[in-house]
Amino acid sequence: MAKLANYTGHKVDVGDDHIVVSCGKPESFDVSIYNHGDEFQVGFDGWHEHFDAEEDALNCFAFGLSNECRLKVVKRGNMECSWTIQALQDGEWVDDTTTGLIFVPFWRPKKVEYRQNTITKIET
Repeated sequence: MAKLANYTGHKVDVGDDHIVVSCGKPESFDVSIYNHGDEFQVGFDGWHEHFDAEEDALNCFAFGLSNECRLKVVKRGNMECSWTIQALQDGEWVDDTTTGLIFVPFWRPKKVEYRQNTITKIET
């Protein structure tokens, strides 16, 4: 939380078991971390991953707020169906893991959107 105080362009919701950061723009995505006792869940909109180690979960959470991460969202019609994390490597966006719905309206036109968070360091 202390690190987020050095940046602007986002809202933070903090609870006993979670932190959710929202940049509030159509081209961005929410980044969340939940503590479920013996595991952590990090989410970027519809994408999510489970972690046993707190440090790994916090690194993933921070990655979602960095400019080296973006989210590829596949829609069928207006319905979001899958979310793929992409990492910037050597100037190229590389797919990582995907979370997707089981039942999708495959007959609707496919559209791909890319979302990226932008938070700005406060100059002191």
